[in-house]
Formats: sequence, structure tokens, C-alpha cells
Amino acid sequence: MRALGLALLLGALLALSACAPMATDTSGQSVAQAAQPADALRRADVRLQLAQAYFAEGQYATALNELDLAYQTGQRRAEVLGLRALVLKQQGDNAGAGRSLRQALQIEPDNPGLLNNMGWLLCDTGDAAEGLAYVRRALAQRQYASRAKALVNAGRCSVRIGRADDATSYFRQAVALEPDQPIAHAGLARLAYASGDYSRARAHLLKVLATDEAAKDDYLMALSVERKLGDAAAEQSLARQWQKRFPGDALGGSSNEQANDR
Repeated sequence: MRALGLALLLGALLALSACAPMATDTSGQSVAQAAQPADALRRADVRLQLAQAYFAEGQYATALNELDLAYQTGQRRAEVLGLRALVLKQQGDNAGAGRSLRQALQIEPDNPGLLNNMGWLLCDTGDAAEGLAYVRRALAQRQYASRAKALVNAGRCSVRIGRADDATSYFRQAVALEPDQPIAHAGLARLAYASGDYSRARAHLLKVLATDEAAKDDYLMALSVERKLGDAAAEQSLARQWQKRFPGDALGGSSNEQANDR
């Protein structure tokens, strides 16, 4: 429904642009010509909104088509390329996502959202050290509104290069900014579990399981924690929660690590 509404808005915008009068100002310049950059910006904005809506609905090919049209306006190109990278990554095209992000960063080299996304892409594809450097550049931009997400990514990158203390610090900073941040709590739970602090791991996992973002891996770790603590009643309760959350799935298996791009 959101995409349909935006499509109707796009149609109305294009119709208005087509019907714009060719009046002139006192200098002889066409008013329509003078308004062209503003019209292009509006078209880019609508195309971007459509692409975001289609992306959210999992219609990746349609989202990419809208982004191509947005790019052709010549406006918002860094934002267009950044969103294109997210769509391509979701499709499994990590190389294409990397190319789009590099192009975007050539336009806006200090954009913290682009730096954060590039950092996580690199961490996720095997170059965690370089990825962490990008995320740190994002965190250096004090105006960045999504600092908690960047801190989470910094923590996950640190885990991948074996810096458990740094990872703990980053995850704790993320939780300080967003107390219910599920990926940060999950990261802290895994670090606590690895160090044998099962009570602390349980405390963080309870925060994760209270959200809609809890994954199968989180439940499996929670079950392991309760076994370590010898709490059979809690283990049975988790098994019941599993059946409600994943009906028909046997206890076992794993889930992919959640993305944190923006």
C-alpha cells in the first residue's frame, strides 16, 4: 500500500511537471527552465521514496529500477548509490554493493551513514580490520544520528579480529545510547558466555528475547546458558517460547547474523 501511494504521488508529480506553463521572467529566462533543478530534486526524492518502499517489501528488482531512474535526475546521487548498495547486498551481490558504496563515498567522503555501511560490508566479507577503520570514521562524525548502530558494527568488527575487550566497550557504548539495542546485548551475551560469566550472559539474552528481533541463535545460546546454570525450569520455558516463535521447527540450527546498515 505504501508503494502504491508513492506511485500515485509520482504520477501526479510527473503530470504537474508536464503541464507547467512556459512563462518567462523579466530577464527573458524561462520560469520552467529556472525550475528544472527543483523539479529534478523532487523527482529524485519521489523515486528514492519508492525505492525505499520496494526495498522494505522485498521487491529488490523494482527498487533497483527506481534507483536507476533517481540517478538519472542527477540529484541525491550519493544517497541513491548508498541505497543501491543495500539492495545489492541483500541480493547477495557484495561486489556490486562495494562498488556502489565507493562511488557514493567519492561524492560524499565524510558521510557517516555511507562510511558505516562500507565498514560493515567489509567486516561481513572478510576484511574486518579495514571495515573497523571505516566504522571509526563514521563514529568520528559527531552529527551522525545512528551512532548506536555504528558502535554495534564496531563491536562486531572487533569480535572478528579477536579484540574482545574493544568489542565489549563498543557494545556497552551502544547500550548506553539505546538500552534495548538487541544486537549489542546479543554481542555482550556471547562475550560473557565465552568468558564463563553465564549469569551476565543470561541478563543480556533476556533483553534480546524480549524483542521481536530475537533470532534462533539467541534462543539456542539462552538454552545453553540455562544448561550451564542448571536451571531446568528456565530451559523448559525457553523451549516453549521457541515453539511459539518458530512453530514446527525442531530445536537446533542457526540463523544468519542480522545486518545493521544504517
